[in-house]
Amino acid sequence: MRDLLRLLSGRDAVAGALLIMAIPAHVASAPQRPAAAGARPDVVRGIYNWIHSTADPERAFPFYRDVLGIEVARSPFGGPAPANAAPERIRPVSGAAPDPLVWDLTDTKGSRFRNVFTRAPNTPFGLELSEFLDIPRETRAPNAWDPGASMLIFRVRSLDPAMDRVKASGAPVVTIGGQPVDTSAGRAVIVRDPDGYLVQLVQASAREIAAAAPGDVISTAIGISVADTAAAMKFYQGLLGFDVRETRRASAAERQLHGLTAGELTQTSTHIPGTSVAVVFLEFKLPAGTTPAARPFRWRIQDVGAPQFQLQVRDLDALIEQTRQAGYRFLSIGARPIQRAFGRFVFAIDPDGVLVEYVEPAPPR
Repeated sequence: MRDLLRLLSGRDAVAGALLIMAIPAHVASAPQRPAAAGARPDVVRGIYNWIHSTADPERAFPFYRDVLGIEVARSPFGGPAPANAAPERIRPVSGAAPDPLVWDLTDTKGSRFRNVFTRAPNTPFGLELSEFLDIPRETRAPNAWDPGASMLIFRVRSLDPAMDRVKASGAPVVTIGGQPVDTSAGRAVIVRDPDGYLVQLVQASAREIAAAAPGDVISTAIGISVADTAAAMKFYQGLLGFDVRETRRASAAERQLHGLTAGELTQTSTHIPGTSVAVVFLEFKLPAGTTPAARPFRWRIQDVGAPQFQLQVRDLDALIEQTRQAGYRFLSIGARPIQRAFGRFVFAIDPDGVLVEYVEPAPPR
């Protein structure tokens, strides 16, 4: 690790912003089911980070800090913090730098990039807010039923005080009635962060709380809205080996949670291979005349709210070829991975426009 850190300088330090080395959990919480035919169950080894783009990290981050106790984290590429190190801070706009390799990776020629690394309690992967500057970007607050929308799902120690902090922040509430509703997973509510990004808060069970380390967040999951669950599973289960745990029809209260009074919601729960991290895929069927109607996203990485997986993979070249042959698109120019001292990485695009970064770490030195 010391050798790796010594190699990182200049542009490699900037690229470290795109590869936070959060440690994945390696023990799943339920027995693994066989992957779909054609899947490579060992191609994905874990998740480094979940990222979504922001219009302004100085404005967005305080919501997560004040409501959920999430903290700015030191980049793992900086090595251990000295005993007298100052607290980590958000890099100012003046520190955002252009990097041609990042342009190739993210198709953002001419941009500058900055981010803030954060860590949530009891969460085995990093959460990152990224911002691309000097490039056109779209700002559209998603509804939960828009294909390509995503949300962070936090199970919390005590929902009522968290809701008090949400109200103090002025964050909009998506859930009909403006208050938590009872669901099969516990009392829950969906709100928006300062960018309009969707955040779900769920009351954790007494058993979950007893087993957790200190902190307001007891666990973190990821939610993704899709146009067609079967098509999404061809990508995530069939290509990447995600483990499908359950598919279920949501209740009326769960529709209300997401801001709907009618229609259907089907939820498919999966786990990322090599981890206990849950990813829930949501497919909505709306009644005719629903306002606003569902609008699929066609994400660019600089668009505010753009969702991004950062997955650890093996045999990157073979995975790129399999992704091509399956007909999926790439964000990275020419589907070519960029090379850094710490590994190679490339962005693919899932069927609903979610950006999926394949990261192949460099062999240990």
